[in-house]
Amino acid sequence: MNPALTSSETFLLLRPELALVAGAIIAFLAGAFAGVRRGWLIAVATIAAALVLAWSQPGGCSLAGGAAERGSITSGPVSIDAFSTFTRQAVLGLGLLLALVQSGDIFAAAVSRGAAVWRGGTCEEAGTFLLLLSGLSIVGVADDLVLLFAGLELVSIPTYILLALKRTDAHGQEASLKYFFLSLVASALFLYALACLYGIGGSTSLAAISARLRAAGTEGIAMALLPVALGMALAGAAFRLAAVPMHFYAPDVYEGTSPGNAAVLSTLPKVAGVVVLLRLLGLAIPGPLGDGTVGAAATAYTGLFWQLTAALAAVTMTVGNVMALVQTNLRRLLACSSIAHAGYLLVGVAVAAAAASTGSAGGRDALSSDASWLGGLGGATATLFYLATYALATIGIFAALAYLGHRWPEWTSGSGPRPPRQEITTVEDLDGLSGTNPVAACAIAVFLLSLAGIPPLPGFWGKLALATSALEVDWNAAVAYGSRRAAFVALAVILVANAAIAAAYYLRVISAIYFRSTKRGVQTDGGLAAGLAMLACLVLVGFVTLRPAGLFRAAAAAGDAVSRTPVVATAQAASPSAGPVAAVR
Repeated sequence: MNPALTSSETFLLLRPELALVAGAIIAFLAGAFAGVRRGWLIAVATIAAALVLAWSQPGGCSLAGGAAERGSITSGPVSIDAFSTFTRQAVLGLGLLLALVQSGDIFAAAVSRGAAVWRGGTCEEAGTFLLLLSGLSIVGVADDLVLLFAGLELVSIPTYILLALKRTDAHGQEASLKYFFLSLVASALFLYALACLYGIGGSTSLAAISARLRAAGTEGIAMALLPVALGMALAGAAFRLAAVPMHFYAPDVYEGTSPGNAAVLSTLPKVAGVVVLLRLLGLAIPGPLGDGTVGAAATAYTGLFWQLTAALAAVTMTVGNVMALVQTNLRRLLACSSIAHAGYLLVGVAVAAAAASTGSAGGRDALSSDASWLGGLGGATATLFYLATYALATIGIFAALAYLGHRWPEWTSGSGPRPPRQEITTVEDLDGLSGTNPVAACAIAVFLLSLAGIPPLPGFWGKLALATSALEVDWNAAVAYGSRRAAFVALAVILVANAAIAAAYYLRVISAIYFRSTKRGVQTDGGLAAGLAMLACLVLVGFVTLRPAGLFRAAAAAGDAVSRTPVVATAQAASPSAGPVAAVR
C-alpha cells in the first residue's frame, strides 16, 4: 500500500467505519469511568448513526433496490462501488438486528421475585461488537491486501473476545478457546495466500495484482504460486464460512456460547468469507474499461478457482445436512445447518468463477446481471441474494431463542431451593410452543421454512437463483466445455437433493412446535429487545417474500461490480471536495 495515495478523502469515505470505532471507544470509556451498564444502547445508537452516514455517501447501490450509480469512488486503499456499498449496508443492517438480540433482559425471570432488572450485556461487550462490525465493513471497502487483512483480523479478534466475555462458564471458555486457536490457523493460512498474491503482482494493490495477473507473459512465477495462493486463501475463507474441512469447530462452539453469539458466528463471518472470495475472484476478470484480454495466468486462476469451490460446495452442503439429521441439541442442529448453507453459498461463487474462466465477454453474463430479477442470473448475484435471505432467517431464529430465554424448572415449592435457570437446549424444549407462545412459534416456523427453501419464502428464491445460475454455465457452449457443463448440472442436482434432506430436520423442529404436547414449556424471559429483533426479521422476511425483486436488483448491481476491475490511474472525483487521489470509475 502506498501511503502517498492516502489522503483526507480516504477517511471521509470511511466515515461509517470511523463512527463505529468512535462508538466503541465511547462504550469502553463509559463502562470503565462512568459506570454505564447499558452498553448495547450505545451500540444500537452508533450503528444507526453509521447507517445514516453510509446511506448519505454517493456511489454504489442500495439494499432497498434503488437504481445503482454506475462507477465507483476510489481513494488510496478504499474503494466505494456497488459491491462495497451492498456489503456495508448489509453489515450495518445485520449488526443492528444482532445488537438487539444481545441487548439483554428488561423483564424479570418468571421464577424470580421483585422488580424487573436490566440483565443486558456490558459496555465491554458492546464496544467489542462495534469493533467487529467496523472490521467487517472495512473488508467490504478494502482495495488493498494490507487493509483487507487488517479488516479480517478486526473481525476475528473481537469475535473470540466476545465469546470469552459473554460466557464465563466452562462451556463458554471452551468455545472461546476453540475458536481462538482455529482462527489463528486460518489467519496464518490466509496471510500466506496474500504473500503469494503479492509475489505475483509485486504490489499490495488489488488493481496492480489484477493487471499483472491478466497480462500476457507473466505465466512463470504466477503459475507456480497460483495453486498455493488459492489453496490457502480458500482454507482461510472456509474457516469463516464454516465450510469443510474447517467446519468441525462449529457445533461445539455454537453449543457452548449464548444464542446472541451463535447468531453472530452464523452470519457475520460468512459475510466476510463471501466478500473475500468474490474480491479475490475479481482479480482475474477483465473489466469493461479494459481491452478484455485475459492471459494464461488469469485463465488458470479462474479455472482452478471454480474447480476448488465447486468441489468444496458439494462436500460442504452434504456433510452439513447429514450431520444435522442426527442432532437433538438445537444449537448443534443449527450449527450443522450453517455448515450446509456455506456449501450453498459456495455454489454461486463457483458459478461466478466458471463464467470468468471462459475468457470471453459473454462469459460474464453468468457472473452477474442487470436483467430482470429472474432473468440472466449470475453466480455472484445469486450468492449475495442468498446470503441476505439466509442471514435474515438465521438471526430471526436465534432472536426467537434468545427471547424465549429459559425452560420452566422441574421444581415445586417446599421441595428445596430454587434450581438454576436452564436455557433452551434441545428440540424437545420447544414441544407445544404454539400453544404457549403462538407468535414466537409462528416466527420460528417461518424462518425454518425459509431456510428449507419452501416457496414462496425468500430461501426458495435464493436456492432457485443458485440452481438456475449453475444450470446456465456453458448452456450454449461448445463441446469443449461439455465436462464442465456436466459438473455444474451435477452440482445443481446435489443442491436440490440437499435441500430435500434439510427439509427433514427443519420439519422435525416445526413438528415439535405444532404437533407435540407441552412438557416443561419456556419462560419467555429473554427480553423485549430480542423479541423486537425477532419481529423485525419476520417483517423483513415477509417483505422479501412479497417483493423479492428489489433485493435481487441490489444484489445484481453488487455482483456486476465484482467484474469491474479496479484501475490504477486516478482522476478528479465528481465531488468538488474530492482531491486528486479520488478516482471515479
